[in-house]
Amino acid sequence: MLLVTTWFGSFLLDEGTVVHQRLFPKDEKAIAERLSLVEDWKVLPEERDLMSLADEVFVLEPRLERAGGNRTKERPPFLDPEPFGYGRDLLHAAMVRLGKERMREAVGPEDHLRQAVGALDEIQEQENAIVERLREWYGLHFPELSPVVDTATYLDLVATHGRRERMPIASQESVGASLTDRDEAEIKSFAGLAQQVAERRKSIEAYVERSVRELAPNVSELAGPLIAARLVTLAGGVEELARAPTGTVQLLGAERALFRHLRTGSRPPKHGVLFQHPLVHRAPKWQRGAIARTLAGRISMAARADAYTKRHIAPDLLRDLDVSVEEIRRRKAERPVRPARSVPRKKYGSRKGRRP
Repeated sequence: MLLVTTWFGSFLLDEGTVVHQRLFPKDEKAIAERLSLVEDWKVLPEERDLMSLADEVFVLEPRLERAGGNRTKERPPFLDPEPFGYGRDLLHAAMVRLGKERMREAVGPEDHLRQAVGALDEIQEQENAIVERLREWYGLHFPELSPVVDTATYLDLVATHGRRERMPIASQESVGASLTDRDEAEIKSFAGLAQQVAERRKSIEAYVERSVRELAPNVSELAGPLIAARLVTLAGGVEELARAPTGTVQLLGAERALFRHLRTGSRPPKHGVLFQHPLVHRAPKWQRGAIARTLAGRISMAARADAYTKRHIAPDLLRDLDVSVEEIRRRKAERPVRPARSVPRKKYGSRKGRRP
């Protein structure tokens, strides 16, 4: 007996003749569900029922071979759906429904994290531009305020007090120009906008940290949540990060520099996003490449644990990382002396035809 499954049912055939059949319900939802199970390599209840009716069943798919069928390369006959009461419009409706369901399933937490990281980058850029514009604008009136306070305090003072005369900071010696009521109102409103953007940026940062701690807890603990979120986003997901080689993890975020190296022969990059990690950017230049490579190796192991085993191995990796970094610092304590490049001497000779 040969077991054949089509989009409208499952059939047992004996030399091309249908012996037993299990037709699917004439409903687009039911057909879409069965097509989805087939795509996921699962055995349908109708197929199990038919396989129990014969002592020996030959199948065409590895999916059914795992269920007890004997694999064969026999070419099955064509089964026309119309004699069984099924039309092409039902197949079209079921495929459209299946496509919509697959699109919904394709969107997961990693996609939301990717969008949040992109939103965070854009809002940080806008926040920097707004704050810089406010410093220039309010600096026409009170330029001495900006160097003595941090950004958050600066925004709060300008939005709350406005004129320099109302500031809790001495302003008698200011070289700034006077401020009209209309100018003051606009500047205070603009400072309030900068505060709102800063609050929204903090909210998105908190969302990114919470999301990546759920998706990749080991990588987050090892590299920090924001760096972990960027690594997962650049790699395309936690499993993609787990499958990436250590060298690829080390250079995530440095694609432009890598392509420039391949195109022009310039110096290859030593790190990408990992430069933001304190162990890397606080290290001397001649140690950064080795530390970034060591950190990337531990991140690769952490990503594999997050993607597959779900074990909490970050503390062990952190201890191992500290030992490796100390070894790199000891081994590369002195700045390496690069040999000077010898410049070929220019040969001076007589030109042809030159008179003595």
